[in-house]
Amino acid sequence: MQPKGAHPILPDRLAAMVEAVKCAFRAGLGEGTIADIAFIGNASPVYAWVPCRMVDLDCFLFVPRLDRSLGDWLGRMQTRVGVEFDAVGVDFEVRIIEGPYKPSAAGLERPIIVAHLGVFTEEMYRAAAPLKRWAWRKYACEVEPARLQRLAPPRPSLDEFVHGSRGLLERLAALEAGRVAMVEWLLPELAPTTFFIDRGSVAFQECCFAYTNNCARNHARALALIEADVLGNADFVAWYVSNVFSHPPLRELFAMKAEARDRGFVHDTGRVHEATVGYLRALAAHLGAVIPEVG
Repeated sequence: MQPKGAHPILPDRLAAMVEAVKCAFRAGLGEGTIADIAFIGNASPVYAWVPCRMVDLDCFLFVPRLDRSLGDWLGRMQTRVGVEFDAVGVDFEVRIIEGPYKPSAAGLERPIIVAHLGVFTEEMYRAAAPLKRWAWRKYACEVEPARLQRLAPPRPSLDEFVHGSRGLLERLAALEAGRVAMVEWLLPELAPTTFFIDRGSVAFQECCFAYTNNCARNHARALALIEADVLGNADFVAWYVSNVFSHPPLRELFAMKAEARDRGFVHDTGRVHEATVGYLRALAAHLGAVIPEVG
């Protein structure tokens, strides 16, 4: 059932609008604003897009530099596409955020397409955590298809997964502290600013969902298991709990994540947080990690 006042889900229409956003970004290639583009996650051909009302269009832009001209171009694109989409009852925003961002909506009044961007020079990309670059290696760029493979590190080890940058213990510490730091490059100046999502915000649920998915998949990647990079969420969690690490609440967490994509953050944040921390602590113990005491 749709929330009161909501627009009905029109999968074909939303899919066409997602393609229109992709075309808008591709236009930057011809203008020299953008050097290359990679569509990530279910915005790519790697994972199928499941129709939903909170569309997360993840995209990497490789650029010569982050400057005001790029910020102005993105701002104009956001305004142009936003006006067009608003006329048919769909929200649109462009955000350059390092972190698991989703709009802080306890319930969706109408569909929204969020262009969640990573914007990099190649030097900036090489400085990203090895766990991330290894996970991203499978995505093809538009101009140089193998760019992300070329810039990928060697496969991270289990030790890197547990102790490394953006690894299991770092994720666990952030969630147990109840505060996740993110960096946003604000339009149009593209000046980086740090902000925090605290557990008092419903958007903290997305931090929990993202870290659950991220850690489960990176665990499988560290074990050289290809399923981490070919299965969609529903198939992946079923395979993971059967073949890699059995933790029953994982199925519930993945189901709540799927529901949030269509309804907003309607679940109890405390329950999501508790289940996520429980999984991360259980996995750390399974891998023999020394888990810091809370408090």
